[in-house]
Amino acid sequence: MELEKKLRPYHVWALGVGIVLVGEYMGWNFTVAKGGILGALLAMIVAGVMYIIISICASELGASTKLAGGPYDWVRLFVGPGAAAIVGLGVYMEYIALSAADAIVVGQLAAAYIPGINVQAVALLILAILTFINYRGAVTALTLNFFLTFVAAIAILLFFLSSATGIGGVTLHPENLFSGAIPYGMVGLFAALQFGPWFYLGIEGAAMCAEECKKPTRAVPLGQQAGMITLLLMAGMTLFICSGLIDSDKLGASVYPLFEAAQNSGVGIFIFLLAVGTLFTCIASANGCVNDSSRSWFALARDEFVSDWFAAVHPKYKSPYRAVIFTLPVAVGFAFSGYLDQVITFSIISGLVCYVMIPFALIRFRKMYPTSTSQVRPYIGPLQPYIAMFAIVIAVVIMSTFYWAYQLNLIFALVFYVVAYFYFSWRYKKMKSTRKAQFSWDAKLGWPDPEVQLGQKAQVNTEGGNNNGN
Repeated sequence: MELEKKLRPYHVWALGVGIVLVGEYMGWNFTVAKGGILGALLAMIVAGVMYIIISICASELGASTKLAGGPYDWVRLFVGPGAAAIVGLGVYMEYIALSAADAIVVGQLAAAYIPGINVQAVALLILAILTFINYRGAVTALTLNFFLTFVAAIAILLFFLSSATGIGGVTLHPENLFSGAIPYGMVGLFAALQFGPWFYLGIEGAAMCAEECKKPTRAVPLGQQAGMITLLLMAGMTLFICSGLIDSDKLGASVYPLFEAAQNSGVGIFIFLLAVGTLFTCIASANGCVNDSSRSWFALARDEFVSDWFAAVHPKYKSPYRAVIFTLPVAVGFAFSGYLDQVITFSIISGLVCYVMIPFALIRFRKMYPTSTSQVRPYIGPLQPYIAMFAIVIAVVIMSTFYWAYQLNLIFALVFYVVAYFYFSWRYKKMKSTRKAQFSWDAKLGWPDPEVQLGQKAQVNTEGGNNNGN
């Protein structure tokens, strides 16, 4: 049974921005704790360049494959089964940990206003409600995301306009910028990169709804890249606002920096707007994460890397309902740890594993299928494969920065994924004889046996000329 195909470009935008906009409301400010205001600015720019490239790669791959597994399916088709499985697991863990971080912040925000409320109970309630919404299908979940994300984005925009113009009563304090610009020197600037991805973490997930889009060749590139532009603007606005309203030593430790900046402004309307924005964006992010993590687990199950019991599609709602339900206990486990920076760290490292493999999959895709016909590549990104190689370098450099303060987290995560690679490679060997064609895109294009049909592929490659995919 197939997934329902009703999503449009604004749903793709809502999924991508909805997952990531929470990175403007919390988490990014750990860059300030590491490298001061300039460290945060550098991290925002470096990570932004990487994510622009990742978005371009995801647009091309998502529009071409039109599959729900996103990065997992791209690596499965163009790199190999073992690498694909760890990417699928990495995507799953990235979004599960992110949804847990969102739930923690919602719980802490509720505790700030309701004395005696239990943070973990609120986190559990939020995750359970969002699991049920996603159980009912992607259209319902992502329509909710569009509304929540739109409100949260407008809150940042209005707060920025007031801060930049002085209209509305918000007064910035530029002395905060100079007093906390670069407290730990060059090492601090380098260390700040480790939390830079939090500004944009998860934007590649917008392409994971390609299989459920009405016209994926249009919806995926348009929604994905519009989302990336939105996030770049919001990241710059957020850093500008918070650095002018919160002392740098306090900014680096804040749980919800935009809301705290609004409190420091003393303007009631913005305190209300940013409280609502923080709540809405955390809910939207967690909602999108449930959607994307379940699709990744669904893809793993469909290829039998995990139990194919999870690959069931609901007969009425057309959602991968068992994969959706399974997100709940894992997310709750992360949320109940209560350590926000540790959860964020694991999410970022899992994402960086994927950010090495997504551009590599694009490079392999272009090498294997250099033709630029619409049958193979309906959307063609610019300057490839060179910018894809650059993105891999940035991802490796950012990953290396976790040596400072999070060395054990980095080692644990990498060991976890290495073990997963060998396990999934073993699983593939057991089912290779019956599933081999499923791991080749040749079958998708009408070449049922790639080992026999090399002549047909060579003919298509020749038709593409010597344009190298440009």
